[in-house]
Amino acid sequence: MARDSIQSVAISRTLIPNLPSDYLSRRHLFPLIDNEPSGTTFVIAPGGYGKSTLVSEWAQSQKNGVIWMTVANGDTTNEMSSMLITATRRVIPDFAPWFEKDQPLRATEVVRRWGNDLMKTEKEFIFVLDNLRSPEDEDVDIAVELIRQFPRNMHFVAIRTTSIEEIYGVCSSRGPLKVISTNDLRFTEAEIQQYATNSGIEISDDSLQLLRAGSGWPAATGLLVAHLQANGNKGEIEKILASSVEPLRALVMIVLEGLDSDVLQMCEKLAVLEVFTLDDAKIVLGADFSFELINKVAHQGEIFAPIRDAGIGYAFSGMVRQVFLERLQS
Repeated sequence: MARDSIQSVAISRTLIPNLPSDYLSRRHLFPLIDNEPSGTTFVIAPGGYGKSTLVSEWAQSQKNGVIWMTVANGDTTNEMSSMLITATRRVIPDFAPWFEKDQPLRATEVVRRWGNDLMKTEKEFIFVLDNLRSPEDEDVDIAVELIRQFPRNMHFVAIRTTSIEEIYGVCSSRGPLKVISTNDLRFTEAEIQQYATNSGIEISDDSLQLLRAGSGWPAATGLLVAHLQANGNKGEIEKILASSVEPLRALVMIVLEGLDSDVLQMCEKLAVLEVFTLDDAKIVLGADFSFELINKVAHQGEIFAPIRDAGIGYAFSGMVRQVFLERLQS
């Protein structure tokens, strides 16, 4: 592949993203990402949880060279190979001169040579792969083969919306494996208040009650803060969600539309309870009770999540529960 082909790669997708001007620093989460030089860290959560911005803030604080690459739907293996070399040359100028000379090259061969050349530097690197591709574009066999070629002097950080448990084994064979999930990324009460304060929101019982409706979901919290900036403390969550054009409602509907029918039915029944324990769930669901299903939904965190402090039950997102209640009344 010629050098002009490499230069055509989208520049922004081989750069560490800039942080938004209103970004709330989350340095306290850095230890969750930190790993051994040969380790792998997965950051897995749906959209709206600030995965890329968190890893971007962390990456900008690292002393080792950070190779950042963002892939999206439609990227071919050749284009991703080109992007990988381009991203690496941002850290190591004139890296891999063979890439242009020896074409055509299979993606696995590019990664093998790439890994060998990184090993020869005798330095430690971080490779961040921000994967925006949808599940239907995934090829697990190819992913496993590529990861096998990764050098042991490279901490691999993978940002994803869904997990691919089939590749955990090969990642573990490289070194320590860490997984950061949705509930790790939810805003704490202190962060919600700090975000609101930074945005010029006066903290009161009413404003806090409204902000808590997002259950720490960063995207929802941002929309609720925007509502408070525009309207003050006017409006309960029921009124805010009453309009179908309201961004918050659209956010909730995206979540609900992605649910399997069995999950949707379970959540609709449980929505009669704002807070519930497993015993409560057994009573409400009867023969349909499934701890595995409840745990799966709680792990995602947008609909209901484990109560942080008590640790004995689950609390519904105020926004999502309101939509479920409307569905039950219709």
